[in-house]
Amino acid sequence: MYRLLIVDDEPDIVEGLYNAFYDYEGLDLDIFKAYSAYDAIKILNSERIDIVLSDIRMPGMDGLEMTRLVKERWPKCQVIFLSGHPEFAYIYEANQLDAVNYILKTEGYEKIAESLHSAVDRIQKEAKLSQPHRSGLEFSHKFIDFILESQTVNQEELEQILSNMNIPMDPSDPVYMMLGRLSGKSDMHFKERSKLYSVLDGMTGRYILPRYNVILDEREMNTLVMILQPHDSHPGQAIDKELPSPITEIKGLAEMMQNGFFEESGSVLSFIIYGEPVYMKDLGYYYRCILSMFGVYEAHGMELIVVDKDTMSSSDTSTMQYSMNSSHAIKLVKEYIAQNLGRPISLTSLANEVNYNASYLSRLFKSSTGMNLTSYITAMRMEKARELLLNTNKKIAEIAQELCFASPSYFNQAFKKHTGMTPMEFRTKGG
Repeated sequence: MYRLLIVDDEPDIVEGLYNAFYDYEGLDLDIFKAYSAYDAIKILNSERIDIVLSDIRMPGMDGLEMTRLVKERWPKCQVIFLSGHPEFAYIYEANQLDAVNYILKTEGYEKIAESLHSAVDRIQKEAKLSQPHRSGLEFSHKFIDFILESQTVNQEELEQILSNMNIPMDPSDPVYMMLGRLSGKSDMHFKERSKLYSVLDGMTGRYILPRYNVILDEREMNTLVMILQPHDSHPGQAIDKELPSPITEIKGLAEMMQNGFFEESGSVLSFIIYGEPVYMKDLGYYYRCILSMFGVYEAHGMELIVVDKDTMSSSDTSTMQYSMNSSHAIKLVKEYIAQNLGRPISLTSLANEVNYNASYLSRLFKSSTGMNLTSYITAMRMEKARELLLNTNKKIAEIAQELCFASPSYFNQAFKKHTGMTPMEFRTKGG
């Protein structure tokens, strides 16, 4: 699944593009919408985005300036520019920024679809460029054993050990920890396992090492420990509010690793991330707590989750398992949709509500209900629209706004497509 962000200061264009691709069979897309570059940056600060489809000329901040900020946040993000007419200066500068494509709006949805496919192909090819054992990453088994098993260790001792092992981390600064689990049999042949680890090494080198110093090791069979510390930064200090938080970034990078790992090896890589910075001397405690959660999370297809102190300290495991039960998760998703029809709803936001992997939730919802999530959300909005048209005197423009349609004209189009009548015809005929 790939996350697409559509950006344009004309709401009808955003809605038209959203409507064209939200249920597009050619690609598995989770679509976000923004009506200005500033709104787009807010989304990019809270979610990893794979592709940005954006107008190039917008008031306040244009697409070029926005793209520079996009690349700062998510360097692998692909950008497709849209424009109402040829502007050669913009085309030249867009090419300098390594945008995927520059499309005239008059070229139509088919051309945009081609560019989206090209963007996805490029993402997949970049993931496959990772070469085995080229990242410089080392599996520091003895250090991991030491740091996770030591009951007490002082900072001076840690500094000396890190220096001796040439590990570029500062024990006086906090680190982040995530545990990974490789899908595969415990009796997998060494040749098969070595291939998985070479792919993992390459993915870590491509996605994590450019932003974080990393210690990585297979602590137990198929179970990985990854310790991360930002390059030349102090994660315990105040974070620049104009950039994604470290956890948002780590979660996004982990998702990119998962996608690349699956594309390259065909195997699933699951992660549990501890959502707060901790000190190295305390890693053993957090490791043991997180490790105990893996079985429960994996049993419910939760391939990527961020946990906190409250989750780890919960002694009511039956409640935890019930909250992650698939049938209950579907119920919670439906309740959330019903209560938030007036707000933008993405697959990612729904997955976050039930702590499921977004791709897994998408498959689970369709297998359980026979509908994909985007179609279900639209159907619920249309059902609510029919209710409001028949039982209230609200104007059609008010209903459109209440149900999160960008404009009355787009609401009219969507309603007619769904029911065969315009909202006014439906109201006049009494349904």
